Amino acid sequence: MTNLEVDGVIRDLSHLAPFIVIVPGKGRDGKDLRVEVVLGLHAISKGCQVGQHNMLDENNKPRLFCEDRYAFSLGLPELATRMIEDKYFCWQSEDRNRAINFAVIDIAPGRVSTLPAGDHRMVFFYLHPSKRGDADVTMVVTSCHSRFFNMSKEKRRYDLHQVLRTCLYKEKRIP
Repeated sequence: MTNLEVDGVIRDLSHLAPFIVIVPGKGRDGKDLRVEVVLGLHAISKGCQVGQHNMLDENNKPRLFCEDRYAFSLGLPELATRMIEDKYFCWQSEDRNRAINFAVIDIAPGRVSTLPAGDHRMVFFYLHPSKRGDADVTMVVTSCHSRFFNMSKEKRRYDLHQVLRTCLYKEKRIP
């Protein structure tokens, strides 16, 4: 899907197309690690009841287009690239469905220890071994939105390179 029409307005979705980010020297045997980034439709929509929806997600679940999430999603390709290249920190999190995901806060890694509790922009994703020949690991960004976060309650954080390499070497979905 490259466009979406909502209330007579056509929205360009080309920025959600998959792309590859290269992490030099972090792959097997010192080769580059190739990360395919896939941006999901939850990045531009909110959950809703059947009949209230104006779109369906990748799993044919009803969704309601969200102007705020769409606006933020325009910068997701750049943010996802920066998260990978700069080794952003991530945490395990539970979403509404109680499934465990990783969450990353859009803040420079060096500032994360001074992060006050409060609402912060977060990107939710999971990793799995890539099925493509030109990538090693696939990062599926499932959503991005503001959520209350209190880092002092989080037991453990990981840098993104560590998590990517765990997925690569264990050859399984993370988490």
